[in-house]
Amino acid sequence: MHDITPIMSYLLTLTIAAIIPGPGMTGLMFKTLLQGYRNSFIMLLGLITGDIIFLIISILFVSSLNQILPNFSAYLIILSSAYLLYLAYKFWSFKGNLLSISSHPPIQEVLYSYRDGLLITLSNPKTISFYIALVPAIFGPSAVQQQILLIIVLTGLILILIGCIYIFFAWHLQKLLAHHTVQRLLRQCLAALLVILALSMLYQQFSSHKAILMIF
Repeated sequence: MHDITPIMSYLLTLTIAAIIPGPGMTGLMFKTLLQGYRNSFIMLLGLITGDIIFLIISILFVSSLNQILPNFSAYLIILSSAYLLYLAYKFWSFKGNLLSISSHPPIQEVLYSYRDGLLITLSNPKTISFYIALVPAIFGPSAVQQQILLIIVLTGLILILIGCIYIFFAWHLQKLLAHHTVQRLLRQCLAALLVILALSMLYQQFSSHKAILMIF
């Protein structure tokens, strides 16, 4: 019974974290608006794959990684924040029509959608902080390695459910993108969200590092 409590705490925390809009779910809405719900479902699979990768690392390897490289999570957050700032610049400076038809063949478009979801998750400071810092704290010394398959399945189900809600919501907003002004506002809002998230994670990282230095 003692093993169920940390798992339930993890699932509740995961649900709350997934509902709060971040680069992953915002990007999923963006994909739905631009390329329809089929490609967005493929992107959702990419997002979930990234989450599962971090989940496995957090349960099986994070303690060993922290011993080998004490600042492992800090390096990940800095690199991913830089990537988010790059994405923000690309969104802000884009001048074309978001609804222009893609020239990629269907199979390649599916692969690109999956890749987009995977890269967004792997470069998301919010996701990194959740799995590398928060999840080990939730599970603590509990022996959850034997239940990792159950945790992975439940994680996937929660993310699929919340992702489908975002896709459904975005699908009903698709007509608004016919106006170029709406397209520009959408791009700029997404770019601003990415910048705010990246800078906030960098600030938290460097402020905590500074506090540690002040102790010594």
